[in-house]
Amino acid sequence: MIQEIVFLFAYLMAGLSLKFGDDLLDEIDSPSLAWFPLGASGILFGLLMALSEWDLVLLTAIVIGVLLSGKVNRQQYIIGFIAIGAILLFFGLPAITDILSWFALLFMLFMASVLDEKGNDWTDSNANPNAALLFEYRFVLKISALLLAIPWPGFLATAVGLWLFDTGYEIAGWLTQRLR
Repeated sequence: MIQEIVFLFAYLMAGLSLKFGDDLLDEIDSPSLAWFPLGASGILFGLLMALSEWDLVLLTAIVIGVLLSGKVNRQQYIIGFIAIGAILLFFGLPAITDILSWFALLFMLFMASVLDEKGNDWTDSNANPNAALLFEYRFVLKISALLLAIPWPGFLATAVGLWLFDTGYEIAGWLTQRLR
């Protein structure tokens, strides 16, 4: 039971620290302070990625999506990638039981994250407030992750972890707005 709580807490803190680092860069304009939370987020990403093929596939999809979307636009983000790489070098990659299924899952998660990103950019909240809400809170990826746990039941805990990751991300954004 303690392991599950620590696992879910790690997802929550990974999202919280990532958003806090983002906000130190973009909202608070304190880039020198962003190194710590972005490094902490990278450590948490690396630890989670080393746990199982399911965590590896989800977080790999998120990392690829962020890289390809152009959101990694400041030097402070490099500390997170270094931390991920160091953790994975130290602990190693988890065993992948079916590489074709793993890549299929990676592709589907990546496409869901792209749809969330593009939908958030394209949706007009005045013209379609429901769609704007769907994309603003990245529900396509979160709902897709839960649905993908049907053919891949081992993915369920990771799908729940994604919801906690986003909860941490939203809490950090809310705190930043309140503290400004």
